Amino acid sequence: MTYLKFISKAFQRSIAYKLEYYMGLLNAFLYIFIFTSVWNTVSKESPSSLGSWTRDSLISYAILSTLIKVSFGRNESLLTNKIKTGDIVYDILKPYNFVLMYFSDSLGVSLFQLFARAIPLLVFSIFFFGLIPEISYLSFFKFIPVYFMSFLLFICFGFLISSLAFFFTEVFSFMILYSALVTLLSGSVIPTNLFPEAMQKIIFWTPFPYLYYFPTTVLIGKELDFSYTELIFRYLLEVSTVATITFSIYFSGKRKLEFAGG
Repeated sequence: MTYLKFISKAFQRSIAYKLEYYMGLLNAFLYIFIFTSVWNTVSKESPSSLGSWTRDSLISYAILSTLIKVSFGRNESLLTNKIKTGDIVYDILKPYNFVLMYFSDSLGVSLFQLFARAIPLLVFSIFFFGLIPEISYLSFFKFIPVYFMSFLLFICFGFLISSLAFFFTEVFSFMILYSALVTLLSGSVIPTNLFPEAMQKIIFWTPFPYLYYFPTTVLIGKELDFSYTELIFRYLLEVSTVATITFSIYFSGKRKLEFAGG
């Protein structure tokens, strides 16, 4: 019940800032409009460069990948601010697990993002662009576990960067680097299989395409270079690896804080 309360409070906190909500909604719509316009133009001017992608499938990909990205609520400042102000000391002493509290708070923010931004944007996009993504029941059920694991990966990345605040006075540069890598390698802008084949093999063993490219590809039912079972195995490997690194940094920073007499 304690962690459900954290989820509820995070959801209510997100509702309170109405101007931020509308600006985020506008920003997401602009992303969708720009990406769909770009792919619409590319499909007309250079259709041979798109491989197996068609105009409709690319526009569906652009819309859905953006909606998946929008549905993940960023929450890095929660831990970073507590470390900077010293409030992390009091949170560690409280009778709950701080890691689970962070996860619950992030889940509450993401639930708000999903219901208040992603779903309305999907409905609006269908009417605005007149394109209904072809999603089968099988693809949707395959998408659910993939989406959940990509969300876990997203949370781990946010917690990892936040935990660096134990060791650095400012983590903004790490945030910029992470955003750049996500923009380039996650498939949120360019479907990863449009990269050269040699580069694809390297990218697929990094955690970034597991954030947006694979969830979107599974959802629209596009074939992968490997089986769905192997995809799940790769997700488990990526999530466990990033989580191990994340918790190693967090607990190392926590011990450093205790040694310093915090």
